[in-house]
Amino acid sequence: MNATAAAQEPAMRDIRFGIIGCSAIAPRALLEPIRHVAGARVTALANRTVAKAGEMADRFGVSVVYRHAEDMLKDPEIDAVYIALSNDLHAEWIGKALRAHKHVLVEKPLCLNTADLAPLAATVEQSSAYLLEGVMVQHHPWQHELRRMVESGCYGRLRSIETSLCIPAKEGHADNYRSRPEQGGGCFWDLGVYWLQLLQAVVGLEQAEFHSQSDFDGPHGCDWTFRAQARYPSGLEASALFSFERPYRCAHVLTFDSAVVTLKDCFRANLGFYKITLRTEIKKDIMPNITDVDALPGLSQTSSHTKTVFEPMNYYVNQLNTFCSIIRGEAEPIPFREAAERVRLLAAIHEAARSGETIYAV
Repeated sequence: MNATAAAQEPAMRDIRFGIIGCSAIAPRALLEPIRHVAGARVTALANRTVAKAGEMADRFGVSVVYRHAEDMLKDPEIDAVYIALSNDLHAEWIGKALRAHKHVLVEKPLCLNTADLAPLAATVEQSSAYLLEGVMVQHHPWQHELRRMVESGCYGRLRSIETSLCIPAKEGHADNYRSRPEQGGGCFWDLGVYWLQLLQAVVGLEQAEFHSQSDFDGPHGCDWTFRAQARYPSGLEASALFSFERPYRCAHVLTFDSAVVTLKDCFRANLGFYKITLRTEIKKDIMPNITDVDALPGLSQTSSHTKTVFEPMNYYVNQLNTFCSIIRGEAEPIPFREAAERVRLLAAIHEAARSGETIYAV
């Protein structure tokens, strides 16, 4: 959204949402969390299978159902849309919605084809509406706390980041876009955005060198397990394991000179209001290297275990609150270039697992 349009945007009390695509994520990502967001409500659903939309509308008390999403975009009673279509349709409907002057919250990834990024960037710049990619974890304060640890140097230099995002496929993701390569199937397109966004938020992506590996032995040649590594000129190494076939584990482990910080079950707050905990282990034999030792809790004879506990939050409620604040002019929009950078790297790193090529971030 350009500055002139932002200045002209009228104040809103209630932001009225429409949903395009009644997929399984819609209740968790919007219909349920919006009950906890002041001044926002869902007033319409659009789905080509009207019976499915009608059932969801009845369940959540939504008054209007459209067979065609184009009709929803013409509705002056809709201020914003949530796009929950398959990945290959995201770019098309983002463009249509922005040109119809609707604010857009779109499921990740923003799009699949990097050729769509320049036209989308132009549309965002020209539109009177805002666009937000639904990477819901970025709105939780644990990311700010990790960045603070890195920037303050309180535990010395950050040496490595290890990420595991392993979520077993429910019913093999049969009849699901995750098992269709042409729709962005496979675990890396589905989960890799969370890793890249973490790196972006905590250490940046500039000057990183990426490598990746997969056997592409899932349904229809999708990657059912995928490994990726990022190396920085500073010596920092970040590694990630993504899988639809390994036992459940979603965690980040950051190793500093003088401490190891662990975030277990990092997706827990997807499911409701849950506490998120950062656990820090500080070894006594390197305690003198820690900045501001006096500020740390009492250390045991061998090591100190501390934790930072965040109050119960729901990732999707946080995301909706942020999006509504952006629409109302109460918060700064997240630059389009951040989502675009992730898409470029997702596509390149995914292809590099076949070619063996090294990928360099700009």
